[in-house]
Formats: sequence, C-alpha cells, structure tokens
Amino acid sequence: MTAPPELLTLGSLRAAQVPFRREKPLLLLAYLSLRGPQERRAVARLFWPDATDPMNSLSVALGQLRRASSTLVHATDTQVSTALICDVSALLRACADTDLSGAQTLYRGAFAAGLPDADLSDELAGWVTVTREHCASTYRDLLLSQARQAAETDALRAGEWAAQAYAVAGAAPPAPPLFRELHALLRAAGHPDAPLLERDAASLNVTLSAPAPPLPGRQAELQQLTLLPAGETLWVRGPAGIGKSALLRAVPAGTLLRARTGQPYATLLGLPDLPHPPPADGPGWARHLGARPGPLLIDDWETCDPESRRALLGLSATRSGPPLILASREGPPTLLPQLILRPLPAGSPEERAETGGLPALRPAGRSGLSLADAYAALLAPHAPRARQLLACLGVQDNPDLRATQAALEFGGDDMAAALERLRQAYLLDGTRPAAPEALRAWLDTQPSLETEVLTLLAAQLPPADALGHYLRAHALTGSSDFPGFQAALAGRARALLAADRHVEAYELLRPHARSPGTRLLLARALDAMGHHREALGILGDLPDTPLVQVYRGRAVWRLGDREQATLLANAGLNGDMEARAQAFNLLSSLALAAQEYAQAHDGAQRSAGLFLLLGDDLMRLKMTCVQAVAAQHLGLDVRALVREMLEAPLDHLPPQMLLNIGWVLEEQGQLDEALGYARQAAASAERTHDLSVAATAWNNVGVLNHKQGHPEPAAAAYRQAIGIARQSGEVRVLAMALGNLAELQESLPLIDEALNILEGAGHDDLASYFRQQQAAFRGRSGET
Repeated sequence: MTAPPELLTLGSLRAAQVPFRREKPLLLLAYLSLRGPQERRAVARLFWPDATDPMNSLSVALGQLRRASSTLVHATDTQVSTALICDVSALLRACADTDLSGAQTLYRGAFAAGLPDADLSDELAGWVTVTREHCASTYRDLLLSQARQAAETDALRAGEWAAQAYAVAGAAPPAPPLFRELHALLRAAGHPDAPLLERDAASLNVTLSAPAPPLPGRQAELQQLTLLPAGETLWVRGPAGIGKSALLRAVPAGTLLRARTGQPYATLLGLPDLPHPPPADGPGWARHLGARPGPLLIDDWETCDPESRRALLGLSATRSGPPLILASREGPPTLLPQLILRPLPAGSPEERAETGGLPALRPAGRSGLSLADAYAALLAPHAPRARQLLACLGVQDNPDLRATQAALEFGGDDMAAALERLRQAYLLDGTRPAAPEALRAWLDTQPSLETEVLTLLAAQLPPADALGHYLRAHALTGSSDFPGFQAALAGRARALLAADRHVEAYELLRPHARSPGTRLLLARALDAMGHHREALGILGDLPDTPLVQVYRGRAVWRLGDREQATLLANAGLNGDMEARAQAFNLLSSLALAAQEYAQAHDGAQRSAGLFLLLGDDLMRLKMTCVQAVAAQHLGLDVRALVREMLEAPLDHLPPQMLLNIGWVLEEQGQLDEALGYARQAAASAERTHDLSVAATAWNNVGVLNHKQGHPEPAAAAYRQAIGIARQSGEVRVLAMALGNLAELQESLPLIDEALNILEGAGHDDLASYFRQQQAAFRGRSGET
C-alpha cells in the first residue's frame, strides 16, 4: 500500500501532521520534493533573487522549517533536500494507473492555490504555473476519459463527467479541439454548463463547430422544425436510433435540453440563465417558459421528470410562448401534432444490409462506436425476450415463424406483439432483420445467446435444415453433444455417402461423430476412401450389430481376408432390411471376385430388390450393374440391364457404375467404348477419393490398352493402379495390376511378386491364373 503524501500542495500549501503555515518555505519543500536535491546557491537565487543576501534568506527559511520539525528538510554546506512525499507525485501516479477514486481524493484544488505571484521571481512563478497546469491537465484527461466511456451508453453521465473536466481548478483553457469535444458532450446531455462553456469559447475566439450541413435525408423534417411558429408544439416520434437527437441538434436556433430525473423540475433546471432562485412551482415555470425567446427542444421525453412534463404540457396547452419541440420513442400523452421519423433510404444494398436505414448505424451516426456496439445500443430499450426473438430470426436465412415460436415457447399473441414491437422499432422488415450485417456484428459479441437460439431452433426443424445450426453452435462452443445434432449429422452423411461424395462425408463427420450411428458412417466414408485399416479400427469399437458386421466384412475383404469377410457378410443376413441389403451386396462382390457368377447374380438381384424396398434408388442401380456383370459371365442377355443403367436419372453416374458398364462393353467387344467408361470411372473415383474403385479402374484402363496393342499407356495405367492400391491396402487389385504389368513386360520377377502378395490372402482364383502365367513364362524361357 502506497504511503499517504506528507506534503500537501493541491489546493493549499501545508505539511501533514506539522502545524506550519509559512507559504514560501512550504513552496521550497514542494520544489525540493519534486525536483530532488539542489545546490544551495541555485535555490537561494531562485527563491530570493532580490534579497540583499539570498543565501542568508535561504538559511532563515531553513531554520524556520527545522524549528517546525527536524524531519522536514536536510541541508549541508552545499546542498539542500527533503525526504517528504508530495501529493503531486501521488496524483500523477493515480492518473497514470486510472485510479479515479485516488485522484479525486488527492485533487483538492490547483497547485499552490492562493500563493501570490508578486512574492515570486519570474522563473519561480513560471515553474509554479507549469506545475499547476500540468497537474490540472493530467487530472482533466482522466475525467475526460470517463466522459468518453460514458458517452457510449449514458449521455447524461457523460455530460456530468465533461462538466467536471471543464471545471478543473488551475487548468489552462482547453485547446480548440478539446473545447469542441467538451461542448458536444455537454450539449448532448443538455447540461446547464454548456452555455458557460459557450461564453468562454466566444471570449477566446474559439469556434465550437462549423455550421452543421443539412442532415442527409432529413431536410424536409429539419425545415418543419425550423419553421415551427411560436405557440405551436410538435411531437417528434421514432424508435431509438432513428435520428431524433441528431435532428433536434441540427435545429439552428433554440435551447436543447436532454431530459433528466432525480429531483423536481430536473429537466428544466438545465435551462441557461435561470433566475436565482429558479421557479419553485408550476405557475412560476409557466411564466418563465412563456417569456423565453426561441424554440425550446426537449429530447428523450421518456426520462423527463414528472414536474417538468406537467409544466411543458401546460405551456403547450396555452398555445403561447416559444415553439415547443418534444422528442420521444412513444406517442404523445395528449392530442398533439406529430412528426414520425422513418428509416432513411439506403444508397446501396450493402448499406441497407448494414444500417437498415437507421441513422444510428451509419458510420457518421455511431459516435465512434463499432457497428456491434451501436446495434447493442438500439436493442437496449427492448426486453431480453425481444432480443432473443430477433437473434433467432437473424440466424435463419429464411425465417420459419412456426419453428421460431415453438423454439422460444412464445404464445401466439405474445409472438405477434413481439414481432410488431420490433417492426415499429424498424429492427424487422417483415420477418427478416432490417439490418442483417449489424445484427451479425452484434451476435458475434453474444456467443452464448447465439448458441442458445441455434440449438433451440434446430430442435424444431427437420434434420436436414437443423444441421447448419448445429454446426454453427459447434463452431461457437466446440461441443458436438447438443441433443439432435448426431441425428441431423447422420442424415446428411448418409446422403453424401449414397452420392459417392465420400470425402465430403468424412470431413463432415470427422470432427463431430460421437454416436454409434455417426461413427459407423465415418467408418464407411474411410473404407470408401481406401483407408480400410482406420475404418476397421472404428468399426471394432462399435456394438456387434448385423450392419456393423457387414461393414467390418467389407473392410477385411479389402485388406485380403476373404474367408473372414464371408463370415461377417453372412452374419449380416440376420439383421434388418438395410443390413441384409448390404450383406447381399458384399456377398455378390465376393462371389464375383471368386468367379462364382451364379451366386454373384443371385446376391446382386436380392440386394437390388431390398434397396428398392428401402427407397435407395442409387444403390439399386449399383447392384443392377453388378447383376449385369455376373449375367454377362453367365452368357445371359444383358441388354435390358445395360439400358437401365445408361438411362438412369442421374446427373453423374457413380464411379463403380461407370466401371461396371465399361466391363460389360468390354465383354461385348466394344473396346473403345469400354476404355472411355474405364477412364471416366478412374477420374471420377479419384475426384471423390474412392481409392478402391480408382485402383480397379486404372487397372482396367491398362488391360484395355494392352488388348488394343498400346503398351506404353497400358504400362502407365498399371503403374497408376499399383500406386493407388498400395496406398489403400487393396491386396487383390495390387497383385492383379502388378501381374498384368508383368504379363505386358514378360517379367517373371514381377509375377513372382504378385504371387507373394496373394499368398494366403484368399484370392485363389487370381493366384491360380498367375501360376499358369508363371509356368508359361518359364516354359518360354527354358527355366524349370
């Protein structure tokens, strides 16, 4: 805790705890305390330049101080000093620390107040003046900072701080910019000191403000106020932020008062040049007001004290006296002519989105506030429920009133009334926020409120419409545990996976999947992208439902375990319709790879029928493709199946369908057409990160080029397939592409490597084929 000052100089000179009142010795102590140890001869010349013997005069002063207390001053033959702490140092420290209470306690008046300058040398008097004005200026800056902060929310309080700042004892006249700032704060508050400042400014030839240009968009209203005849009253009405105060300030003549409360006639006591004492009752005020020249303008009628209201309405009823202009957010209490202010036209769509036509949101009308703070000021008069309703409407692109009402638990009448109040305040345009950019800026400062309305609203919407709100709430809080979030997430992820948009599904699910259902979908996305081991890791943590077992089977098959895959696929047949459809899907793929074409055809047909019942047309078409491939191997007529695939009502065929169509065309001898489909399948699968299909498609591109006698593009395609299969862990495709490359290049070592890969992987059909190729190569080369 800082020790209290022992030397008091602000207001008067005295030493704490010491009954010593001689001013010049005390000033000497203040000088030494603030300037530090000094040479005796220099101090003597500064304080007693006209004395016959300045050194003797210093000795006399030092003796007086020692007799008062031995602790006041310390002197040697050459130097003089003091250990006392001066209140000037404490004041400057308090102001630097923004210690308002401490500074107010310390600043009891001007430095060395009342000390006659005639007793001081010019140099010493100059030091006193500089110190006095520095202390006063520093204290004034602290008070002014309080006024600036208060101006953001409370003009009356800002005016009180500004008045204190202007009245600081010992301060030099403010510089013109500061004069104008103080005047603006006092005028906005309707403070009674505003006329005093205006007179002082005039005496110093300081122009407080340039003539105000006509308010943009308010010229007609300003002319109506300016030309209001004597004896007439005009009630200026509009919500917060519509520009009532700015309009009243722009009136070129008259007295503007900001309404006040706290004592009888508090508002009218702000009038300049009141008699002393001021009127004490209604009749006295009526006589005084009736005799005033020029318009009388009262801003913020709602906060006007009751006594001033009665006096003003009484003056209005007499239809005599000066023009009377009263500004309010509400309608008049009696039948009076009204001027209703409405939003200004916007110069551009961007300006409309930012301001909604409200002057308080325009950069020139925000008084230095950010857009968010200016909007918050507009919302201040409204109840929390109204602000919640506005926020709820603001987070929706197309506001749904039914869902909004249910989310916020509004009754029908309450909802209608709240909407109407917001429309009357020009905060709503129909059901949409009138200034959406300003609302967004404000919501960015209210994360708790935004999260609340997002989650309440999402619970009332269909999952597809709710997901965006849950994602925004997650961005605000980092939580994925909102009720309903996982269901909405699952719905969107299923749609993406069905459309083979695996990467989008993965990116959506990865940060948010928490439930078994969404974790299963995440594993499906990873498996489709070729990340089979990662998918298997997630599937291993999920309950052993039939559907989960099918997807485990798909992942282990991709990794080369055909036997385990078959067991898991058969386990899926014990599940619901979706599990059985996926199980037959996997069984048909396993049978097709094993060249068991009748089983493949049967499984694909069953799977297609189940997907038809499930309403999943895309999966039905995919299974139709598998059915066509198996039918082609069985020598069946596939024309109807191919036609159905080619005429599918899809913007883009999935990569697997493209691949299967290409294979059927290849089997029918249409190699050029088949190559086109294989290339499309490869490109599409790479775009969607479906590594399994991409590897197979590139292998098929290689085979077709090989058949057409194009070895170089065939080799390049095989290498592409090998790289992708290695990345995804696709054992069968890796071995197949490697063996095909070996066959193209007649490379026995590559065939050996392909067989090593297939060894024990369950792909006996492919291993048997390459053993035959191995034997043929050895026979041609003479090896045994």
